[in-house]
Amino acid sequence: MNQVTPSFEAETGQVTLWGSSAGVAGAAFLTPVPDLELAFDRADGWLCWATVRHVTTAGPTCVSKQVAAMLIRLFGPEAPGVVLDAAMSRGRGLRRTGVLTPDPGLAGTLSSLARLYAVRATSPVPPGSPWWAAEAVELAERAGLPAPASAQDGPRLAIPPTAPVLSVAAEVENLQKNQARPPRVQWTLGSCAVREGPFQLGLSPYSDLAVTQGGQGQLAIEALLAPGADYGVLSAYRVRVTDPKIRRILAQASFAVVGSRARAELQPSFPLDEVPESWIEVVRHSKCPAGSLSEHRDTRARRWADAALRAERIPAGLDPEATRADWSALAVAAWGLCSLDWAAAGDVDRAYLALRRRAAILGADIPRAPSQTAVEIAGRAQLPGPAYLAEAHGLAPRVPS
Repeated sequence: MNQVTPSFEAETGQVTLWGSSAGVAGAAFLTPVPDLELAFDRADGWLCWATVRHVTTAGPTCVSKQVAAMLIRLFGPEAPGVVLDAAMSRGRGLRRTGVLTPDPGLAGTLSSLARLYAVRATSPVPPGSPWWAAEAVELAERAGLPAPASAQDGPRLAIPPTAPVLSVAAEVENLQKNQARPPRVQWTLGSCAVREGPFQLGLSPYSDLAVTQGGQGQLAIEALLAPGADYGVLSAYRVRVTDPKIRRILAQASFAVVGSRARAELQPSFPLDEVPESWIEVVRHSKCPAGSLSEHRDTRARRWADAALRAERIPAGLDPEATRADWSALAVAAWGLCSLDWAAAGDVDRAYLALRRRAAILGADIPRAPSQTAVEIAGRAQLPGPAYLAEAHGLAPRVPS
């Protein structure tokens, strides 16, 4: 049962309704009304936590009318009182009291909407596809929410016919080569660049960027630019190579537009062979601190999980030529690499969950769980999610009626 327990945090004055931990792919977030944030597991759809901000104990009403109404719809008429009781405890640190259970129908719809937004941000299908907006509107209506702002801002744009062609078979071949001979330099596009940048994402984090190492340690980095994106924002981004162990920037440069690609060339100050593990990262501005090794691994592990979950759905619109076996091979490779990155980040539970999903596809023996938390997450039933119409219909310039 997807129960949550309230907890008051004195430092911030907010109440968090804690459920179970987010699993191998992390959480998808949704703010159905101001001051209420919901977090759902991206893999199985369960509600992980709900954060209620600006809670007051000055009167019988502890939150705004909008928040109270949504809490009642989601958890029942006792929910605002439970939140108030938690806030009035005013104990030091965290104090828990009461248990709430979300309505499965509404929670499922809100979960689908949150996961749709999360997938749209990391999908090879540009966010301008009319199918994202159409599905978001339908889910919002089912949840009794206003139409998303993105669906209200003018006419919907069809996908330009110049959108790139994706090949699942080629992606699998590339991943298998990289697994056989891991590149000396690792890379990740980075969560900020993934969510907000003008870049066209690939089928996996390895194809988000194309990295070529030339003579004297020179690096050439290229990223596809999304059709219809505002290329003017590209000047704000920097690509750099770092030593994440000591968080030192070894070289950095701006992108230049070359046809449909963004390209940058880096010349590290000394040979990268002397660095135990160097990483290429894309950041929003030059003052961003270098990421740590665990941060890079964490970020890329989530991208691997996203790629694997997409492959499990077999979205025919992304590559009409791909077979079920091609998609399964991509899922197997992505879950394997996801597990390696989670293990390197020190998260043994999520490393296990990735291996478990990989074993299920292969029909292999399920590995032993490292903790009771991992057992509980693995035992959760998977909730139905959205249809992801944008990926099902692909990159064709077709507008829904």
